[in-house]
Amino acid sequence: MADLTYDELREAIRSRGTAIRLVTRLLPAGGAGDKVYPPTYKGGRYITERRRMGDEVVDCVLLDSVQSQANRMEEALLEARRQKPPRIQFPDVEVDFVSAGYPQYGRLSVLQAPHRIADAIFRDSYLDDQPFRKSPLGKKFVESSPSNATALLELSPPSLVFGTWDSTGLGTSGIGARFARVLVSEIVGIRAEEGSRAAVRIDPLGIQREAATIYEADNPFGWTSIPEEARRDDDGKPKILKRRSEIGGRPSVINHGNILTDIGVGGVTIQYALRTAVLSLAGLRKLFFPDDSASRDQERDIAARTYLAALGLCAVLLQEEAGYDLRSRCVLHPVERVVELVPNAPAPAEEISLTLHSALSLYQEATEKVKGAGFRWDPQVITLRPSEVLIQLIERNFERVAAGEVE
Repeated sequence: MADLTYDELREAIRSRGTAIRLVTRLLPAGGAGDKVYPPTYKGGRYITERRRMGDEVVDCVLLDSVQSQANRMEEALLEARRQKPPRIQFPDVEVDFVSAGYPQYGRLSVLQAPHRIADAIFRDSYLDDQPFRKSPLGKKFVESSPSNATALLELSPPSLVFGTWDSTGLGTSGIGARFARVLVSEIVGIRAEEGSRAAVRIDPLGIQREAATIYEADNPFGWTSIPEEARRDDDGKPKILKRRSEIGGRPSVINHGNILTDIGVGGVTIQYALRTAVLSLAGLRKLFFPDDSASRDQERDIAARTYLAALGLCAVLLQEEAGYDLRSRCVLHPVERVVELVPNAPAPAEEISLTLHSALSLYQEATEKVKGAGFRWDPQVITLRPSEVLIQLIERNFERVAAGEVE
């Protein structure tokens, strides 16, 4: 079976295809029967549900959500772009916190922001001496829409693949630019059985939970067990140290002493996991890319949509290359992957061949076609600088955290 070609992808985008799906079967790296740990949500709970698998209904658990998978694919794309030499190139926007004196934040890319190019971090930064959204480039983004996505393709194509919603800004239509994601992926554990755990921390110093009362203090460590050295409350009494949900005054509030937690959920065993990634070709057909005179051309639209599809396929396979180390004690490895074109007609899905190497080659060809269709496509990285108000907010946050006013 030959690898997917540009012309085949282009024809699928034109009308033949509804979607391209990549289904990967995964197993725990620890082997059969090894526990894996799903993400926990409010109350320490896992997301479990019963799903129909063929003729059966089985217990399943969410191992990686659509949002988490999007973040992993974006990270893989960014890493590939930043490698020297780059493995893939595309336009991007970054806010330079290094030059602003905050190296811990680095250069923050659109691919690292929750709302991508619509994120408040970019809204509250400058391009040259203008607020980003008031600059000529920023205005083009603000005024973009699915019926005119040209500026966004030229400025931040990943924002079209992974979706973006300008929920804090207003475009010409009275609402902020909104683009639905065309690429979704999630990982689900199949035939899941919940386990239990009880965690314990043994203090090497043997400090017992009732060994002493811990008070607030003005010494370098912020605590003391000597009442005479403690800070005083309004009544002149020693102030007991309290943090979050800990019972005030126990050694555990300063991470000393033996700690035994309640028995709770402790991972799951699964028969296998499935990663299902779907690239919506029908969704791409909802995007239009007129030229500067607002004229539409079908071939120009198809070139842009095919380019975005190729970018999405690269994202899926670059993330797979990075591996499935989802979190502590949740490492999976792929054992089988099937790539299929879901037709835009009542017919069975067609299996196709696609490797990372062929996807990157496909993307390179799609890039040349986009430039040939008249787009101002340039793989430059546009650099913004954080505004004074954003820096002030960061500083205020640092101050309050240091003072113990927020957690």
